Amino acid sequence: MDRKRLGNVQQTDLTEGRINDDFLFWLKTSGPNWLLAVLVVACLAMGWNWWQNRAAQARDLAWAELNAADIPSALKDVAAKHGEVDSIASYALLNAGDRYLQSVLSGKRFDREAAAADATMTPELKTEWLAEADALYVDVITAAKADETRGSRGFEIGALFGRAAIAESRGDVAAAKTNLEAVRSVAGDDYPWLSKNAAARLESLGVISTPYPIPAAPVAALPPTIDPATGLAPSALSPDNEALKLLLGDMAKTGAAAPTLTPPAMPAPEPEPTP
Repeated sequence: MDRKRLGNVQQTDLTEGRINDDFLFWLKTSGPNWLLAVLVVACLAMGWNWWQNRAAQARDLAWAELNAADIPSALKDVAAKHGEVDSIASYALLNAGDRYLQSVLSGKRFDREAAAADATMTPELKTEWLAEADALYVDVITAAKADETRGSRGFEIGALFGRAAIAESRGDVAAAKTNLEAVRSVAGDDYPWLSKNAAARLESLGVISTPYPIPAAPVAALPPTIDPATGLAPSALSPDNEALKLLLGDMAKTGAAAPTLTPPAMPAPEPEPTP
């Protein structure tokens, strides 16, 4: 019994020794390659996580700077700096154009205090800012057409509405109509409320192109003949004149002497011609 057990133990030792030898041989031959592969995979995973964190931080920074920008120049800087992040560029340029347009429509400059002496828009500045807004809207439309995604159409519609408002401010009814019809085409069935809004704006263009007719002022009646002696009209000296009655009544209350009114002298009759 002891011999059999001893044989089993010796066999087990031989098997374990052979396994250890095989493992050591594998470590010497293939182990470094597998270890290198594991290290490479671990490095790739760490690099991917680092890249994802960096992209998220860049996106957060871009949106934070966009929210902090409140004037067109700052918005244009954000669009140039973070143009590859989401739709930051289109959003910033659209807001910049709206900022110019709102100032023109309100008549107040956004870069001045409300109580400042030069806060009111001048005709020259109005023309300049309308041109700036129109150029920004064109950039937004160009970027939206190049994107060709459903989300980009929202920016395109907003820019087209802005260009229509600029055309209306300039009195260019034809350009306003073209942009509003483009809104209806781009909106289609995806944005029915925007298409309906554009249709209402198109109907209102008729009021701009056809002003409400103003009736001619009535011709005033010719004044009565003024008497050169008194400087008054004959009706002014009539006892039935209400103004004269009020004047005499006020003077009676104050005790002032009533004026003596001399009726206009009648012209002398012309002598009859001698037969």
